[in-house]
Amino acid sequence: MVYDSGLIVGRFQTFHKGHQSLVDTGLLLCDRVFILVGSSQESGTERNPLNVATRMRMIRECYPDEKRVKIYALADLTNENDITPDWGRYVLENVDKYVFKVPELMIYGNDEARSRWFDLNDIKDMAEIIIPRSRLEISATQLRELMVWDQRRKWMQWVDPKLHKMYDELRAELMAVPFYQEKRMQYELEQMNK
Repeated sequence: MVYDSGLIVGRFQTFHKGHQSLVDTGLLLCDRVFILVGSSQESGTERNPLNVATRMRMIRECYPDEKRVKIYALADLTNENDITPDWGRYVLENVDKYVFKVPELMIYGNDEARSRWFDLNDIKDMAEIIIPRSRLEISATQLRELMVWDQRRKWMQWVDPKLHKMYDELRAELMAVPFYQEKRMQYELEQMNK
């Protein structure tokens, strides 16, 4: 392997093939891939409807026998929009608990420059790989929309087949959130008025 340790940070609401491409890239290049599941303290909201145990289980379902994949929960430092060098240090301190050093590689999609999370001195020994989102144009937001509309077949196209069995459970957790209940009611009203 080229690197000893790789780092992926995300909320994974829900875990989809785009996220999986990040992990697969990490497995090609790294002896170990550390996945930090962010906003772990929050669930039942619009942006974070699924609890951290569900999100971690989705990832583990996709990599059941892959011992090189290490999955850990990461609570927000203050709030999920607090992207500062303090946040970056907090992320690295959490990774240090498991790998005892700064990871050698950070892997993320090009929807956000993750390197701006860090003071450059804190990551001077860390390489980055940015996976273009255009390779697989899907987002967790789009997947949540498909679940609201109960479009299972379309949803299934964007997630690993190992997660197909979890659809009803994921949808039930999503639809327990008032925001998504209201969204579904609006959709049903629109359908009736057509």
